[in-house]
Amino acid sequence: MRPQKLIFIIALAFGISSISAQQTFDQGVLDLTSHSFNAATKSIRLNGEVEFYWNKLYTPTDFSKTEDIDPPILVAIPKSWTAYKIDGEKLPSNGFATYRFWIDVKGGDNEQIMGIKLPSIFTSYKLWVNGNLVAQAGVVATSAEEHSPKFNIDDIPFTIPIANQGSQKLELVFQVSNYSHRRAGLVWPTYFGDFETLKKESRNLDILNLLVIGIILIIGLNHINMFLYRRKDISNLYFGILSLVMILRNISTGDRILAYIFPSINWEFLLSIDNFSGYCTIPFFALFIYNQYSDEFPKMIKNLLVVLGIAFGAFIFVTPAAVFGKFNMIFELYLLIGGLYLTFGVLLRASIKGREGAIFTFIGMFLLYATAINDVLSSMELIQMPYIAPYGLVTFMLLQSFTITSKSARAINQNEALSIELALEKESLEQKIEERTSELQSQHKAVLDHQEREKIQNWIGKGLAKVNHVLSLHKDDFSVLSRKVLTTLVKYLGAKLGALYVIDDEGESNHLQLVAHYGGNKQMVEQNSTIEPGKGLVGATFADNQIQVISNIPDNYYEISSGLGSSKPKNILLVPLSTDEAVLGVLELARFDDFKQEEIDFIKKIAFSIASNLNNVRMNERNVNLIKQFQDQAAELQEKEERMRESLEELEFYRENYLRTKSELDKLKSKNSN
Repeated sequence: MRPQKLIFIIALAFGISSISAQQTFDQGVLDLTSHSFNAATKSIRLNGEVEFYWNKLYTPTDFSKTEDIDPPILVAIPKSWTAYKIDGEKLPSNGFATYRFWIDVKGGDNEQIMGIKLPSIFTSYKLWVNGNLVAQAGVVATSAEEHSPKFNIDDIPFTIPIANQGSQKLELVFQVSNYSHRRAGLVWPTYFGDFETLKKESRNLDILNLLVIGIILIIGLNHINMFLYRRKDISNLYFGILSLVMILRNISTGDRILAYIFPSINWEFLLSIDNFSGYCTIPFFALFIYNQYSDEFPKMIKNLLVVLGIAFGAFIFVTPAAVFGKFNMIFELYLLIGGLYLTFGVLLRASIKGREGAIFTFIGMFLLYATAINDVLSSMELIQMPYIAPYGLVTFMLLQSFTITSKSARAINQNEALSIELALEKESLEQKIEERTSELQSQHKAVLDHQEREKIQNWIGKGLAKVNHVLSLHKDDFSVLSRKVLTTLVKYLGAKLGALYVIDDEGESNHLQLVAHYGGNKQMVEQNSTIEPGKGLVGATFADNQIQVISNIPDNYYEISSGLGSSKPKNILLVPLSTDEAVLGVLELARFDDFKQEEIDFIKKIAFSIASNLNNVRMNERNVNLIKQFQDQAAELQEKEERMRESLEELEFYRENYLRTKSELDKLKSKNSN
């Protein structure tokens, strides 16, 4: 697919291809007498051959004296005059010229208010319509000393008088001078049509630009705010800065919103922002992507991209446009190579490796890069399309913002629920205390109750911290983690006996397997090494997924043995270990005294976290075992192939000996027969 077609499809996807009708000039005349203009019709894009007078600044009055006017040449617009040739030689960017063309429109019974939409004209101009000066920007001059550049993008209205019959001929004369930019003249498309239509199209484009800026600004500020709250994740800062840079891109190109906000802004500074925001985004992308996928991104290449970007940015701001404009090809090559490497050399590799969130980052970067190619090709004047990279950036940022936010949410999801509960309970206690301050006796009782609850909450919080600390360790050994978690809970709750059962679903039939125990004798371990779901207290707890507190212990249940003898526990606490998907196992604790309600609440709070961590560790071990099994099978297969190869070589050796012996015997027989 050609780049133009690809860019056109992307433009349609973002809803920015406001398609206008096209007509072509014939010998400098555009015939629109068959076209009816009203608020419902599209504006007309002006293109084709028009009269061009190089190094001449003619006014409409000058054209009334034809003997004083040099013969014109016909040139195509829109196009920089550096692409024109006179006597076989291309024109330089510095100079001045006059454009002249006519538009024939149908007469009407009423005055018609028509308009012309002027884009960025490089780099100063005056426009007359039927001899009336209707627009100008900067100072048009015949020398660099008198010339003053300025961008002025606007919809210019003018009136067509009543003409009941025939047509009306509009004469448009442009004076343009340039001594400040590598492009010159009528570079971008100019549009003609009903003035209300032009204003409506401009308003729609402004709304779209403001919407894009708003989306980028909100996402950027949100990620900077996330960085301020969590400074370790510096990728949020890089992403936020990148968003602000791309806002500069949006407001300094196209309709150049920045020039509307600051009408007196320096032309050179505006152009520097334009080029900086286009060519110097690679360092920010490099820093952001390196922070996310450093394994696929060599540090040396990252540093090279950043250093080059800083050097180019400094060069753009310390030199005038006429100087840094000569190096645009180098900047564009840097943007092309850097973007290709980040997209396909880093993000595509990370996606293939299955890195978390890499596929979304790659898709967003690919769309952004496709729209950036449009900007580069437009800048090189290979195509005539508006800058659309900010719209590609919106897609990239939405996808990437979703990825970053999802990572952060998963990291804090479990602790957040516990924190909210503690905060709500604390607020409830404080409110009760405040309500009873008027009664001394009630206040005293409330304070005591509050202290007791705080003690319980502190006890629960300390226990949660201990268990969570154990869960954060030994993540590569399921057996050790199970034993450590059980031991910590038994000691913290003052239990005398504990057991941890986990469902074994790898065999032909599922069963609960005793993976860790504490305080149990050999007989207990042997009797309860495997339990069928639904059978016994443990099996029933697993099947019902309900916590159970048992006070009436069966006679044939556990005994707690010590050097002084043995005795049976009086209370058992059975807790299912369940995740969002399924029940993983059962935790069993036994002791002589009753289990308090706060202890049961503590177990309820920590059970989900234990189940999730045990499940993750077990799945990781299974994956490691599967990988090792695959490697062993591969090694065994390679060994069998080696033995088979040796056998084939041995058979080949015997076959060659046989053939050689047979040949010798045949020769002896032949000799004896002779």
